[in-house]
Amino acid sequence: MYLLIPLILILASAGGIFFIVWRKVPYLKKLTVTDVQSGQSIWSDLFPELANGVNSTRLKHYRGVWLLELEKFLRRLRLMSMKMDRMSDSLIKRIRNVTERKHPSAGVSPAASASPSATAESIRETVEDLKREEQKLIIEIAKDPKNSSLYEVLGDLYVKMSNFADAKESYEAAIELNPANEELKKKHSQAVENVVK
Repeated sequence: MYLLIPLILILASAGGIFFIVWRKVPYLKKLTVTDVQSGQSIWSDLFPELANGVNSTRLKHYRGVWLLELEKFLRRLRLMSMKMDRMSDSLIKRIRNVTERKHPSAGVSPAASASPSATAESIRETVEDLKREEQKLIIEIAKDPKNSSLYEVLGDLYVKMSNFADAKESYEAAIELNPANEELKKKHSQAVENVVK
C-alpha cells in the first residue's frame, strides 16, 4: 500500500511532463537549428505566453515606486536599529549601575551608595522623560521620514542627553532633507566636535 502512493505520484508527474511536451511538439518541429543558434531564447519559444506576459509588464514604469518603497523600508530599518542601540545602551548602563552598587569604589561608602539622594532621583526622572520623548520622535519620523524638522528636534534631544554621536546622525539626516539650513550645519559641526572629544 505504501509503495503505491509514490508510484502513483511518479506516474502522474511523468504524465504531466509528457502532456506538456506533446502540446509543444508541433511548435518544436517548426524550429530549425539556425533559429536556436541565432540568439532566440529557448524559454520564450517553449513558453510564449509567459514570455509575452513578462514583456508586456512595464518594469521601468514601476522602478520608481519600488525604489521609493525600498527607501522607506531602509529608513524604518535604520530607525529600528537606532532604537535597538538605545535599548542596549540603557541595558549596559543599568548593568553598570548594579555592579557599581555591589562593588562601590574606595572613596564612596556603601551606605552613601545604597541611599540615592533626591537629586539623583530627579536626574533619573528627567532621563526617563527624555527617553519617552525620543521614542515619540522616532515614531513620528517613521510616520513622516521626509520631515527634516523632526530629525533636527531629535538631534537637539540627543544633545540634551549628551549623546553626540546620535545627534550627529540626526543632523546629517536633516541636512540631507534640507541642505540650505545653515543653523542645522552649525549644530552638526558642534555635534561632530563633541564626538571627536
